[in-house]
Amino acid sequence: MKYITSSLIKKLVFSGIVLIVLIVISEVVLSALNIFPNGYFTATPNSGFTWEINTDEIIGIEQNSEVQFDALGARSTSNISDKTHKIVAFGGSTTACFALTQTKTWTALLEEKLGDSYWVGNFGRPGNSTNHNVFQLKHILNKPELKDTETAIIMQGANDFVGYLVSAEKYTNYTYKDIERVTFQHTPEKKKAFPRNLTLYKLASIAKSKLIFKLKYKDHLTKTANTIKSSRTDAKLIDSLPDLNKGLINYEKNILELIKIAKQRDIKLVFTTQATMWKPNLEPKYEKLIMTSGFQNNSAFYSTRAFSEGMDLFNEKLLSICEANNVPCLNLQLPKTTESFYDDFHFNESGARLVSTEIHKFLKQKNIINN
Repeated sequence: MKYITSSLIKKLVFSGIVLIVLIVISEVVLSALNIFPNGYFTATPNSGFTWEINTDEIIGIEQNSEVQFDALGARSTSNISDKTHKIVAFGGSTTACFALTQTKTWTALLEEKLGDSYWVGNFGRPGNSTNHNVFQLKHILNKPELKDTETAIIMQGANDFVGYLVSAEKYTNYTYKDIERVTFQHTPEKKKAFPRNLTLYKLASIAKSKLIFKLKYKDHLTKTANTIKSSRTDAKLIDSLPDLNKGLINYEKNILELIKIAKQRDIKLVFTTQATMWKPNLEPKYEKLIMTSGFQNNSAFYSTRAFSEGMDLFNEKLLSICEANNVPCLNLQLPKTTESFYDDFHFNESGARLVSTEIHKFLKQKNIINN
C-alpha cells in the first residue's frame, strides 16, 4: 500500500512538473509571436463578431451585423496604408453602430462618398462619453499609422447627458483608472497585474468571452430592447429633470480639452450634435420604441419630453462652445421617425445614410475636404 501511494505521488509530481514545463514553453513561444497588442486599443485588433438582428422587431435594419476591427482596433472598410487622407471618428454607440453591418455604418458610407484617397477609421465604443473621448484623442492618435491624421469627427452628447442622469457622481468625479477601463479594450502591458500579462491567460479570457457572447449576447440587442420596452410600458414616466448644471460644466470642460488636444496635434476637429428621436408629444408608434431610462437598473423612466429638453441643453452647450472657439460643429438634424432611428438615438440603415450625407455636405461646406 505504501509503495502504491509513493508511486502515485511520484507520478503526480512528475506529471505536474511536465505540465508546468509545457505551460512555460507555451507561454514563451506564444509571447514571442506577439499575438496580443501592447498599447491603447478601443477594440481587439483583427477581431470581430456577428450580432444577430431580429429584422421584424428592429425597424430599418435588414440583416445581421458583421462587426470587424482592423489592425488598429478601428472599425474600417479599407486599408489605411493605401490612403493619403485620414479621418478618425470617436463617440459612443451612435458612432460604433454595432447594429449595422460593416459597410452600412455612417463612417463607411462617409468614406465611400469621400473617394478612394480617404480612410475613415471608426473608433466609436458603446457607452463612451466625452470623459472617454479625451483619453482616446490623447492615446489613439499616437499610433505611427495615425500620426498624419488630418481630421477627427466626434459625435457625442447623449452618453454625457444620460450618464449624468444615471449617476451624477460617476460622471463628474472619476479616476483615470475608471475611465481607462471603459475607454479601451486593451491598454499597455505594464499597467496590468502579472497574471493578466500572460498570453495563456489572455487566450483563456478570449475563449471565455466568445463563449459567453455566443450563449448570451449574440441576440442581445433584440432581447434587451424587448425587456426595456416592456418595463417602460408599465412604468410611470417622469416629466421633470434634475438640475443638469454640474453635468453641463463637466461636458464643457471635456469639449474644451478636446479642442486643446486637437490644436496641439494640428488636427481639424469637427463635432456633431446628438440627433435623437426624443421630442414632446412623440407619436405613440415611436414612443413604444424608446428604451432609455436615465435611472440605474431601469428602476424608473423619464418622458421623451424630459429627454428632449435635456438633450437640447447639451447640444446647445456644444454649439455655443464651438462657436466661441471657432470650431466647426454640425447641428445634426434628422427626422424623428424610423426613417432615422430604430430606438431613441441609434441609427438604422437609412439613418446612417442620412448622417453620412449630412456630415459629407458639412465637411465640404467648411472646406475640410475637397470632394
